[in-house]
Amino acid sequence: MPVAVVTDTKHRFELKSLEGAFVVIREMSYGERIYRAGLTGAMKILKDTKSDYAGELAMETSRITLWDFMNLIIEHNLQDHDGRELNLKTEADVKKLHAKIGEEIGKYIDEVNNFEDEAGN
Repeated sequence: MPVAVVTDTKHRFELKSLEGAFVVIREMSYGERIYRAGLTGAMKILKDTKSDYAGELAMETSRITLWDFMNLIIEHNLQDHDGRELNLKTEADVKKLHAKIGEEIGKYIDEVNNFEDEAGN
């Protein structure tokens, strides 16, 4: 019978933005995809006089990105300037990343977890 659950496949990427650096990213399960999609559920569709739609959208995008980094990066060799390994399960350390490095890692997370092309969508 075909196995229909997430396997333990790991995807290792050597970072182009930081010589010698790597990250290992895992695939989300369907349950995690549903949960992640729900993180945007609080976003307001209509702007009212008491809220700023653009601000709420930016906060939700930030929350999703932080969730991705904290839950999908399973190994790395990234350090701060003192030689301490970054703990990418904490918001503070994710936010410390150089923007170029964070963008590259985010691209790899999306690459590993984008199944639309495989499904023929």
